[in-house]
Amino acid sequence: IRDWSVTGVQTCALPIFRPNRNGMIRLRGRTDKGRRWQQEIDYDLAVTLVREHMAVVVNPFTIRRLYTNKAFRHYILTRDHYTCFFCGEYGDTIDHLLPRAKGGHTTPVNCVCACNLCNQSKADRWLDEFMQDDA
Repeated sequence: IRDWSVTGVQTCALPIFRPNRNGMIRLRGRTDKGRRWQQEIDYDLAVTLVREHMAVVVNPFTIRRLYTNKAFRHYILTRDHYTCFFCGEYGDTIDHLLPRAKGGHTTPVNCVCACNLCNQSKADRWLDEFMQDDA
């Protein structure tokens, strides 16, 4: 299903990929210094990265990461106005709502700005668990 929005950019309701023989999709990106890199990732991760606005589909075999690490950090901090998601104070670190240790990914949907104290005290706990202990 293709959707031509007002901007004229072609978007897909569901990303349609064709994995290679190993069931992998190619992920391309750039380092903070502009150097190009690529790696192969599994199909499910590719779908997650596209769905959560961390990558775009280049062709059925390849997706491209939208942010460098530095640009992603800047995006999250400015999006959240340098305000901690948990306590409302000044924040300058990034925290994963669903911890990476528990299957979360580094995407704009899963990352928020946090102050150093909240980020360290939350660690790899579930969000509900942290909020109950904090209250």
